[in-house]
Amino acid sequence: MSQDSRQAERDARLDALKRATDEWADKETKRLEDEATFLKSILKGRTGAGRLTNQNVADSSKLVVDEISQFLEG
Repeated sequence: MSQDSRQAERDARLDALKRATDEWADKETKRLEDEATFLKSILKGRTGAGRLTNQNVADSSKLVVDEISQFLEG
């Protein structure tokens, strides 16, 4: 076997490995994102944590705006 044919075979194997790795990474990324979305929906449904957090953010924002307005008005 010549050096050129061995190099060509090696390059072909590396290309196949890269394609397989990229395909696996894409599938694994999608699987993990789907799992994260699912688990977040479970958490929100079970504890109401999402609504509670949103309400806390809204209340905190209102308080900060009120405090800043009061400070600026004297």
